[in-house]
Amino acid sequence: MIYTIENVYIQPVNHNILFNTLTPQPSVIYLSTPVTSYTYSPPIQTQYIYPIHAVSQQTSEVKKVSQECIQKERAKTPVKRPPTPLSADEQLNLNLSRYGYRRQLVNGDGNCFFTAVASQLITFYNQDRYFRTAIKQRLNLPENLFTNTTQLARTLRKLACLEWKINDTKYKPYVNDVNYYDEIRKFRSDKFYSSILGDILPLTMSNLLGIPIKIITNLSQCPLIDVCPQDEPLL
Repeated sequence: MIYTIENVYIQPVNHNILFNTLTPQPSVIYLSTPVTSYTYSPPIQTQYIYPIHAVSQQTSEVKKVSQECIQKERAKTPVKRPPTPLSADEQLNLNLSRYGYRRQLVNGDGNCFFTAVASQLITFYNQDRYFRTAIKQRLNLPENLFTNTTQLARTLRKLACLEWKINDTKYKPYVNDVNYYDEIRKFRSDKFYSSILGDILPLTMSNLLGIPIKIITNLSQCPLIDVCPQDEPLL
């Protein structure tokens, strides 16, 4: 015997339980097969549910079904993990590819900046006749220098030191806590680079040549630095 709420009739049907609504009246139902517990949800219409088990068995089954649902949802929605940070070289290659450039290796011998600039100048010199004419007039250099990267790099170092010396009022404000002219004397030495003047070298070269210089970094937040000439541009 079980007690029901006043408007529900519970009847065993082939090992299932049938819920039917009745007119509101208190009722006591006698069942031939004992029922230890049951669940109830307000029915809209007659519906069949699975046989009712003991409370402890229901709890374990609910946990099992819940775990299965969780596993299915996890399979549908993979866990998003933060991307692995790129190494400095990988980030540099990625930044280069985004702007359509590729890396051209040069020796890290203290002349690397001048060598890189000299290499590009020779390329432009051979490809663009307007550039060839303009750069010859601006730098007043012999043509044979534009066939030798090493010699052109050394010449660019000398020209940079001359630029700093002649236009000291332009560059001196960038140099603090050191003797500006002592640093220039040091920088005249071949393969010397450990100086605060190295920080303003891109700007110096851009002013000297009259052309913008693009620096591709290995930083994800600042991949490109544009350095433009402060003086009259070359072309």
